[in-house]
Amino acid sequence: MRSTERRFLHSTVAAYGSQLARVIIRIAGDLLLARLILPTRYGLFDLAFGIVLIAGIFRDLGLPYQLVRDERRPYGTVFLWTTGAGLVLTLGLALGAPLFAGLDPGLPAVLRVYSLFVLLDGLAVVPKVFFERELEVGRLVLPEVLRGLTMAAVSITLAVLGYGVWSLVAGQLAGAALFAAMLWQRARGHMPLEFLPRLIPDLVGRSMTLFFIALMALPVPYVSRFVIGGIFPGTSGTFLLAQYGKAREWGFRLQELIQPAVARVLYPALVAYRAERERFFGAYRIGTLSILALETLAAYFLFFNAEIVLLQILIGPRWAPAVPILKILCFVPLTDPFSRLGGEVLKTEGEDRAWLVAVVLNFASLVGFGILLTRMLGVEGMAWASYLLLGNWLLAWRVWRVCGAEFWRLARDLLFVYLLPLPLFLGVAWIFPAESWARLGASVAAGALAAGIYFWRFHKPFRAFFRAPAAEGA
Repeated sequence: MRSTERRFLHSTVAAYGSQLARVIIRIAGDLLLARLILPTRYGLFDLAFGIVLIAGIFRDLGLPYQLVRDERRPYGTVFLWTTGAGLVLTLGLALGAPLFAGLDPGLPAVLRVYSLFVLLDGLAVVPKVFFERELEVGRLVLPEVLRGLTMAAVSITLAVLGYGVWSLVAGQLAGAALFAAMLWQRARGHMPLEFLPRLIPDLVGRSMTLFFIALMALPVPYVSRFVIGGIFPGTSGTFLLAQYGKAREWGFRLQELIQPAVARVLYPALVAYRAERERFFGAYRIGTLSILALETLAAYFLFFNAEIVLLQILIGPRWAPAVPILKILCFVPLTDPFSRLGGEVLKTEGEDRAWLVAVVLNFASLVGFGILLTRMLGVEGMAWASYLLLGNWLLAWRVWRVCGAEFWRLARDLLFVYLLPLPLFLGVAWIFPAESWARLGASVAAGALAAGIYFWRFHKPFRAFFRAPAAEGA
């Protein structure tokens, strides 16, 4: 393999390894915390996390995305900005916390402390981008795993002692501090640091479209929480919000953990392959198929085993209202196959405005349809609104314009991925009764069989991508 293919492959394996370890840690932590912390306290933390996430977007102003494709490699300048902006926003959130009391009376007290996460998380942004841009994701694996372990250990310990929502806050802050410290220790002496404040206006100008994209796209999982909290205020609303949040968390578990693992490697790889269109399309195809194959199996498995998985194995009977919501949401990740990594394609091609229009359409669709359907159907209406994101169609069209005939080749492969497990799981559902351990075991076997067929179908073209011709490798 050439250097680029080698680093791409090694970084992809490292990213998946890191995500797998964090999935295991996070699931184990969630199982305990869901039994130690009341749903209403989880709902309160969801609100605080959504606010802090949006503050982090304003801290970055899209600069991390611009940093990947900026040939000047201005790591020191971007660090100067994110640190200063993180400090200002942390103080602003702490002082302005009472403004959020309308969402929940306990929210201001949580925000005053949790606002520190904006600063701590910002300290890790630049070294993290450095390793991802250089396709050295393996250097991030240990810090990411230790961050997850720290968050789980601190949160569980404090939850056992009865600190409720504060255990979640403390775990997040401890994990963020450790992660930033480890990344800087690993980047020291390798990452060029030149502080040039005069570059900040130019960098911000180039990244402004990416900032608006992040502002519209990243908070989407939390917009639904604010819609539900606004329609159903008070303690009852916080309870419903927690049930929806837990259903979405498990319904989108693979999407929110696997997609970032692929995207963090794919974007720098696409930048490297801009002049080699065949490999450009091949990298996008590999990333999309690897995500959707895993998520398809997870969607079928959850739909046919939601009750026993969620209530008996995972988080307990107090979360029973989340089951019908989970059944609606588990197939949502399959509705945007081309746009899943389409943003990375458009970023690489410089089509930031098209991507911005798409994410604005998605945001507006989710809010508009979410309010309408939630008023009509209750919390389940918010789940159905997730199927009506109009921007995904625009993103798919733009990806088709970029990829041409390769788009239809990918569509054929995705159709195979989606339909293959259907008869297997329908047969399991017909033979075994619902909510039974027998159906659960048969579903595992059906998923394993489908995964084996996926591997048989796709492993040869995947290997061919990483095996550059001898002359090209030389």
